[in-house]
Amino acid sequence: MDSLSDHRDLPPAAALLLRWLRRLALAAAGLLAALVLVELASAPFLAKRSARFLRAGQIDGQPAWIDNVFFPYRFATARAARPPPPTVVPQTPAPGTLRVCLLGGSSAMGYPDASFGIGRQLEILLRSRYPDRPVEVVHMAFAGGNSHVLREVARDLKRLRPQAVVVLTGNEEVAGPYGPASSLGRFHHSSRIARALVLFSRTRLSRLVVAARHRLDPARADDQAWRSREPISLRGRMSPRDPRLRSAYRSFRKNLAAILRQAAAASPAVVACTVPVNLRDCAPFSTVFLDDETAAQEVREILRAATAAETATNRTEAFRLYADAIRRDSNHAEALFLAARLALAANRTAEASALFSRARDADALRLRADARINEIVRTCAAETGVSLLDAEALFAIRSPQGIPGRELFLDHVHFTFAGTHLLAASILDRLEFLRAFEANPVAAVPGPDAVAAELLYAPWGATAQLDAAIEQQFHAPFRRQSSNAETVAHLKTEKAGHDARAAAFSPATTGAIFARHRATRPADPWLAVRAADGLLQAAAGAPAEEAAAAALARWPHRFEIRALLALARALRGQPAETGLELLRGRDEDAGYYDVALAIAVGEQLLERKQPEAARPWLEYAQKRDAWNSEATLALAEALHRTDGGDAAVAVLQDAIKRNPGNPLLWEDLAVQYCLLGRWSVATECFRKSEEIAPYRYERLLKWAQAMVRLRQYSRALKPIQGYLAAMPNDPEGLEILADIQRHLPARPEPADEPAPQEKGARKFPWE
Repeated sequence: MDSLSDHRDLPPAAALLLRWLRRLALAAAGLLAALVLVELASAPFLAKRSARFLRAGQIDGQPAWIDNVFFPYRFATARAARPPPPTVVPQTPAPGTLRVCLLGGSSAMGYPDASFGIGRQLEILLRSRYPDRPVEVVHMAFAGGNSHVLREVARDLKRLRPQAVVVLTGNEEVAGPYGPASSLGRFHHSSRIARALVLFSRTRLSRLVVAARHRLDPARADDQAWRSREPISLRGRMSPRDPRLRSAYRSFRKNLAAILRQAAAASPAVVACTVPVNLRDCAPFSTVFLDDETAAQEVREILRAATAAETATNRTEAFRLYADAIRRDSNHAEALFLAARLALAANRTAEASALFSRARDADALRLRADARINEIVRTCAAETGVSLLDAEALFAIRSPQGIPGRELFLDHVHFTFAGTHLLAASILDRLEFLRAFEANPVAAVPGPDAVAAELLYAPWGATAQLDAAIEQQFHAPFRRQSSNAETVAHLKTEKAGHDARAAAFSPATTGAIFARHRATRPADPWLAVRAADGLLQAAAGAPAEEAAAAALARWPHRFEIRALLALARALRGQPAETGLELLRGRDEDAGYYDVALAIAVGEQLLERKQPEAARPWLEYAQKRDAWNSEATLALAEALHRTDGGDAAVAVLQDAIKRNPGNPLLWEDLAVQYCLLGRWSVATECFRKSEEIAPYRYERLLKWAQAMVRLRQYSRALKPIQGYLAAMPNDPEGLEILADIQRHLPARPEPADEPAPQEKGARKFPWE
């Protein structure tokens, strides 16, 4: 037989199979050719965007590597994507430059932003130790950056030619992009499938697919946005025996090994860090119960008896009952955590440490790196020959009773300023041990207080950081943790101290302090941004504008810096049209950042009681994306304050016609009808929101707020009590309850007084 096509001598079945294989090969080749053709043909119709983490640009007229703000668009929807920290570094490092690259997720970046994270603190430590050498710490980290994403980021390491690379990743492996608990988790049956999807995201064709899906189903992005803040679905929960975890571990090992090899090829000094997490003060987010409901109910009854015994200070009985529950269900995360706390209170430290670790590893919502993740980090570091920094062990050594808790963590994985300093100083010590820098240090390592002063952390930055941490605790899944109340109380106490310190400074004094710090490092855009934020909080408009302009001069590509400058100018009376032009740029691809940041500026102006100034920003955002309910809600509030409730109702009605499945729209429409005195329609709108999302207790808060605005305090009492029953420590809810209680004695009203009824049918007025 001379060729594949010559199959006359083959049996009929074999000949048929060959014909089908040939057709299949031709079809695959044709499909591949069509995809290549679409990829090439789509270039004129799509904005030019690099798929790399860094893109080429200029700084001071010299070639530079600049962060690609659209890189996260490959792994998240445009509405949900958050840009990486700013990076602008020369393509060719200046002689003697100490350049360190930091790869990781949100814990490596810093929370809620990178201004006080590991990279910034490491930069300050390096400048102090080597004052005569240029220092560049390149932040190659951002929220959600798990190993699938960081493997793509690591492609740019060779471009940077760093003296050292530090890798800290592991928390986002299950819930991050392509992890089994992510929106694409259903495709993650193997590391090969996940890797293929990552490679596909480099193409223009992937952008066409996303654009087509958005055009065909524009409500999807809005639904994802509000649902992302609600309780995580059962799809995201998994027991330690779940087979999806084995797939995630395999992917992590392959990706981490590839990242470390890329780092070793780019730099002579590579440090891989294990991942410390909060064990002592972070209860499990969720527990997977036994499949046998009878057995699961028995465990629940035993736990109730155990907690009752513990409350009665009968530790012996509580220990016995917790042990019985764990014997029956060895992966009951909450039982393990409660038993660990009891053991710690009894000074049984070794037992407590083991139980806390088991509770973390059994947590059904795997938002913390577990023991297996850290074991893989240690193994990959040994196999690739890079240096291992066991940060997990380091944090244990520096923690009370050897168990990391709130002294070093704000929440489940994000570090306090002290925790960040501990890790940054340890990284510096390791890099010097590896002789990563051809220089001798000339000063001691500054302590956390000195670094905090250098970075303008205390009290202004601390206040912003703690505000974000407290806000986070009132959303799923944090609000359902058994440790939530004490976490909120601790954060609020700490914030009160910083608030008092900040209030002691007048705006003039605050401006003088920030100006003095900026004078020492006038070319530092990080410092300029922090100064602008602090000055805006202190109502020092002109210095804030100056600082924001200085930051934008160094980072002209960053949309959030443009928004910061536009906000500073808007507060000083600049028209919104000028600010929007600054935000968008001229003939520039703004992606979705202009929408998101226009909403942010509008909300800031509303918060400062400037609805007229906020309105054009929010109208712009809604015009750009009519399906964005966040823009609609803020615009409705601005219209209510400027044009009255009827205008706000009209905007909300139009949004509901487009997306009737969004409960937030129904809730706010109900509020507007309440404020207009149209009680029956308002009640129906509230019922509709409850029907869509019965677990959204925020609707009760909104209802109570509307009643308070109308001075209907007795009617506000029941909904706020219902809200606080579900969210007992919410400061906003407690403040409203206190306001109601202050007014009720002065305005006695029967608590069960029926609401006035409106005549007519119960159909919605726009139907």
